[in-house]
Amino acid sequence: MLNSEKAVFAMNDIDDRYLESARVMLGYETGKRAGNTFKKRIITFALAAALILSLAVVAYAANLFGLRELFANPNRGEMPEEAAELIISQNAEVEGDGWRAHVMESYCDERTILVTVRISTDTRYLVVPTDEDPNSPLSAIGLSGEGTLGDYARQEGKTLLFVEVTLDQETLGLTSAGQRFENASPQEMVIYFEGNRSGVTTAPSETFCTLVALVWPPEADAQDANSYTIERYTLPVTLSEGSSSPLGVYAPVDPYAVPGFELGDLSLTRTPLGISLRMKMSKLNQDEAEKLLTLRLNGVEFHGSGVIDPNGYAIFSQGQGDFGDRPTICFLDWDKDTIVEVPFEKVD
Repeated sequence: MLNSEKAVFAMNDIDDRYLESARVMLGYETGKRAGNTFKKRIITFALAAALILSLAVVAYAANLFGLRELFANPNRGEMPEEAAELIISQNAEVEGDGWRAHVMESYCDERTILVTVRISTDTRYLVVPTDEDPNSPLSAIGLSGEGTLGDYARQEGKTLLFVEVTLDQETLGLTSAGQRFENASPQEMVIYFEGNRSGVTTAPSETFCTLVALVWPPEADAQDANSYTIERYTLPVTLSEGSSSPLGVYAPVDPYAVPGFELGDLSLTRTPLGISLRMKMSKLNQDEAEKLLTLRLNGVEFHGSGVIDPNGYAIFSQGQGDFGDRPTICFLDWDKDTIVEVPFEKVD
């Protein structure tokens, strides 16, 4: 039986070794505005721990597809003007049978990449996020009424078009990424992609976006893979990496203060979107390490994605605030209770 989880795996070009089997969604909420349900999903690339990617629900706007509008939410506010000036308009597009996808805008800095893709179809289709499946309610794409998307598609003779996008995580140095899907109508959607970068490589000026579409006709049988089709398209994306400036390198006062880990140097950098953090965290004890959920830099709130990657680095982005002369990191467990606070001293 096709469900959203199977659809996600079927439609991804990402190597399985980069995917957690559960495809966890941490810190996400589902909200309804303007008669539509917006769902947010995080794709984790071999994460040791996944943290919140703050993509809040927004109402329809005049420029629904602009990165400025999609970036903004009540938690992190408007995109800084320094970052907004780095947005590049794109023109790559692809046409399927009765539908069209268009890469709209991109943004890139040392820690973050943002891309928007717009999908529009003719009236034969209903464009659906890969968070959903044929058993999802009509409200998933802004329709009113009872029943499921699959039932409605069969009654009206509509084809469900499940869509998502991925970027080249290896070349771009992505450690985590999230997508937000928003329907402007049953035949029009924007996908907002936000990726967290490791910052160890320079972004290429030209990369690509992979659009994956699962075409589910009204007569499709969930038990028969031959009754629906999966299509993949590669679209070029132009990037211009915004400049960043180092704020300092710091060493922990006690490298063994966090149970299960040895802490290394903390590197703080200012990007156009805010403060980014990169810190070495060598795992010493698996059982103890699994008790850690997240960390916080006192005085700074991170609004982008955050991870502890399999190479043993904590990576956070888009921080706003002031960490002072002596940064202190608070480590939290799965109940969000403090495990320990560790001060750091500047070494460079």
